[in-house]
Amino acid sequence: MSPDTKKSKATLINIDVTGALKFRAAAILAAAKAGESPIRVIAADIQHHLGSQQVNAMVGRMIREWLGPTFKVVGRKKWPREHGTESGAIYAQVG
Repeated sequence: MSPDTKKSKATLINIDVTGALKFRAAAILAAAKAGESPIRVIAADIQHHLGSQQVNAMVGRMIREWLGPTFKVVGRKKWPREHGTESGAIYAQVG
Protein backbone atom coordinates (compact mmCIF):
# COMPACT_ATOMS: atom_id res chain seq x y z
CA MET A 1 0.00 0.00 0.00
CA SER A 2 1.42 3.37 -0.94
CA PRO A 3 1.80 6.11 1.69
CA ASP A 4 -0.91 8.15 -0.04
CA THR A 5 -3.36 5.27 0.29
CA LYS A 6 -2.53 4.87 3.97
CA LYS A 7 -3.04 8.59 4.54
CA SER A 8 -6.39 8.52 2.71
CA LYS A 9 -7.51 5.49 4.70
CA ALA A 10 -6.56 7.16 7.97
CA THR A 11 -8.51 10.23 6.93
CA LEU A 12 -11.59 8.14 6.14
CA ILE A 13 -11.30 6.39 9.51
CA ASN A 14 -10.98 9.73 11.29
CA ILE A 15 -14.01 11.10 9.46
CA ASP A 16 -16.12 8.02 10.23
CA VAL A 17 -15.12 7.84 13.90
CA THR A 18 -15.56 11.58 14.43
CA GLY A 19 -19.00 11.38 12.83
CA ALA A 20 -19.98 8.41 15.00
CA LEU A 21 -18.77 10.23 18.14
CA LYS A 22 -20.90 13.27 17.27
CA PHE A 23 -23.96 11.26 16.22
CA ARG A 24 -23.94 8.99 19.28
CA ALA A 25 -22.51 11.42 21.84
CA ALA A 26 -25.21 10.92 24.48
CA ALA A 27 -25.07 7.12 24.25
CA ILE A 28 -21.25 7.12 24.39
CA LEU A 29 -21.24 9.31 27.48
CA ALA A 30 -23.93 7.16 29.12
CA ALA A 31 -21.92 3.99 28.38
CA ALA A 32 -18.76 5.48 29.88
CA LYS A 33 -20.64 6.57 33.02
CA ALA A 34 -22.24 3.11 33.34
CA GLY A 35 -18.94 1.25 33.11
CA GLU A 36 -19.62 -0.09 29.63
CA SER A 37 -17.22 0.25 26.73
CA PRO A 38 -18.02 3.34 24.62
CA ILE A 39 -16.56 1.71 21.52
CA ARG A 40 -19.38 -0.81 21.67
CA VAL A 41 -21.82 2.04 21.04
CA ILE A 42 -20.15 2.98 17.75
CA ALA A 43 -18.74 -0.42 16.70
CA ALA A 44 -21.58 -1.12 14.26
CA ASP A 45 -21.05 2.29 12.62
CA ILE A 46 -17.32 1.73 12.08
CA GLN A 47 -17.06 -2.07 11.91
CA HIS A 48 -15.64 -1.96 8.38
CA HIS A 49 -12.57 -0.19 9.85
CA LEU A 50 -12.11 -2.33 12.97
CA GLY A 51 -9.88 -5.36 13.09
CA SER A 52 -6.26 -4.30 12.98
CA GLN A 53 -4.45 -3.48 16.20
CA GLN A 54 -3.35 -0.13 14.79
CA VAL A 55 -6.88 0.98 13.87
CA ASN A 56 -8.41 -0.32 17.10
CA ALA A 57 -5.79 1.58 19.11
CA MET A 58 -6.44 4.77 17.14
CA VAL A 59 -10.20 4.51 17.71
CA GLY A 60 -9.61 3.93 21.42
CA ARG A 61 -7.36 6.98 21.54
CA MET A 62 -9.98 9.09 19.78
CA ILE A 63 -12.62 8.00 22.31
CA ARG A 64 -10.31 8.79 25.25
CA GLU A 65 -9.59 12.24 23.82
CA TRP A 66 -13.30 12.83 23.19
CA LEU A 67 -14.22 11.85 26.77
CA GLY A 68 -11.50 14.13 28.11
CA PRO A 69 -9.78 14.28 31.48
CA THR A 70 -12.94 13.65 33.52
CA PHE A 71 -12.72 9.94 32.64
CA LYS A 72 -9.91 7.46 33.19
CA VAL A 73 -9.48 3.94 31.83
CA VAL A 74 -10.07 1.36 34.56
CA GLY A 75 -10.07 -1.86 32.54
CA ARG A 76 -11.23 -3.63 29.41
CA LYS A 77 -14.38 -5.55 28.59
CA LYS A 78 -14.99 -8.13 25.84
CA TRP A 79 -18.19 -8.68 23.93
CA PRO A 80 -19.19 -11.03 21.08
CA ARG A 81 -19.09 -9.82 17.49
CA GLU A 82 -20.21 -11.42 14.26
CA HIS A 83 -16.70 -12.81 13.75
CA GLY A 84 -15.14 -13.51 17.14
CA THR A 85 -14.93 -11.03 19.97
CA GLU A 86 -14.01 -7.41 20.44
CA SER A 87 -12.82 -5.61 23.52
CA GLY A 88 -12.80 -2.01 24.55
CA ALA A 89 -11.75 0.17 27.41
CA ILE A 90 -14.11 0.84 30.27
CA TYR A 91 -13.94 4.11 32.14
CA ALA A 92 -14.62 5.66 35.51
CA GLN A 93 -15.49 9.29 36.01
CA VAL A 94 -12.97 11.21 38.09
CA GLY A 95 -13.25 14.50 39.92
